Amino acid sequence: MTKARVGGIVDLSTVDWYGKVTSMIFLSGCNFRCPYCQNASLIPSDSGKEMDIADLQKRIEGNSDVIDAVGFSGGEPCLQPEALKNLSRRAKDLGLKVFLNTNGSHPEAIRGLADEGLLDYVAVDVKAPLRPESYSKVAGVEASGLDLTKSIGASLETCLKKKLMVEARTTIVPTLIDQETDVRNLAREIAGVDLYVLQQFSPEGDLLEQSFKNLTPPTRQDLIRLANAAAEYGLKEIRIRTREHGEERVWP
Repeated sequence: MTKARVGGIVDLSTVDWYGKVTSMIFLSGCNFRCPYCQNASLIPSDSGKEMDIADLQKRIEGNSDVIDAVGFSGGEPCLQPEALKNLSRRAKDLGLKVFLNTNGSHPEAIRGLADEGLLDYVAVDVKAPLRPESYSKVAGVEASGLDLTKSIGASLETCLKKKLMVEARTTIVPTLIDQETDVRNLAREIAGVDLYVLQQFSPEGDLLEQSFKNLTPPTRQDLIRLANAAAEYGLKEIRIRTREHGEERVWP
């Protein structure tokens, strides 16, 4: 494969992988339709622009002296598995680490990267408890989500078996997923991950469903309360992320 659909590039990021300077490449296309998505313009498979893999590799090389890692997000980067693999190989050849932010719905792509030793840190957006009806509502997909939830579980299992650093993330969205019951169910299902992060929904940006712009984001105290509920299930570390205070560790 010589081309990739790219929605954007951030050459130097300090917020995507905590403690690492990362070049982030946002690959276009997503199989989810989360109503609160802030990158809605990247959902169509033909969004962004087509770029040569060779040019993207040169971009990575040009940043290699000042970064620790290359990260891939989207959209859903695993929809372009060959581009993802080619770019990850180049990053590893340069001695860089590789970070993947994924919705977890393509375990075969994650397994392929992991089998080649091309991943170091994987952040999986676990959007709701792994039950078809819950995921259908939050991810904007059809209720035939049984295979989908199995796929997300398989992605987490692969990462844990390969002993990768694994972060699970949940965006707390009022009226959609904001109850202690939701978080408790989630916490049971992601046992073993290195980090669980509860993120504050923001009504700003390129939202897929415009009515969500009228929602009031959860407060820092709301997230702390939910994090404490998750802490009952023995997770290794729990953090919250808010616009006001950035990333804060809540547990332990």
